[in-house]
Amino acid sequence: MLITRSYGQQPAPQRQYSEVMYHKIKPGHTLEEALAIEKEWKKIHQVQLDNGHISGWFVISKYLSSNPDRQAYDYVTIKNFTDFAVFGNSYPESHLEKTFGSTTKDKWADLLKRTGEVQEGIKVEIWEGVDAVWNEKQLSPDKSPIWVIDLMRVKDGKDAEYVAMEKDMKKLHQERIKMNNITGWNLAALKYPGGSENGYNYATVNYFGNAKEMGDTRYGEAFQKVMAGQDVNKLVSRIYQTRDLVRQEIYILREFAVKQPALAAK
Repeated sequence: MLITRSYGQQPAPQRQYSEVMYHKIKPGHTLEEALAIEKEWKKIHQVQLDNGHISGWFVISKYLSSNPDRQAYDYVTIKNFTDFAVFGNSYPESHLEKTFGSTTKDKWADLLKRTGEVQEGIKVEIWEGVDAVWNEKQLSPDKSPIWVIDLMRVKDGKDAEYVAMEKDMKKLHQERIKMNNITGWNLAALKYPGGSENGYNYATVNYFGNAKEMGDTRYGEAFQKVMAGQDVNKLVSRIYQTRDLVRQEIYILREFAVKQPALAAK
């Protein structure tokens, strides 16, 4: 799906990955119950951030989706990391002990039990960051509560051309940031699991501060400023020659843990 920004980490690492888990709320339970459980998981992830095990953790709930199976999943958790070995050791014992203290075993078992009663993780994906641009003045994730995610299927043999096109479009997103239209944009590639049955293999995310900005993306205005004299129709044609837009989804940021203590406390 995406690579989210790792707040408080400068400079950005050469490579960054995201473990993206899709969650389905079980019958008889609510999103509010699931989010209450996620607040407890946040304590563990904050310890992992402080120890450099991960570089960010986010919870987003699905608001709109073009997916015809609208009940496929309800919310998503995203864990950023720079060392792929993290995926093989997601929750080191030392981090659990620092979170739970002397009753680690019982509290960890209880958290897993209560989590399983409310929701189930139905799918996991690993994404790798390709490119991104951010408003460096927007330091807190809660300044970007709306995420518009486009999931693309890049055509066979068109990967290099598609990525080059997105990198060329990056200046449009930079201009939109200057206009206070978006707070950030990123491009990610699906690393695992592969297979054409996924339907998509790349994703872009536009981050918005509010619904008004989302309603007016200001592409046309930005295009005239940074690509004056170019034919917008040719640009659109170039885009569709490299990929198909498989799905668009809109999410709302619900919870997060970041490296900076002030933001984490918030």
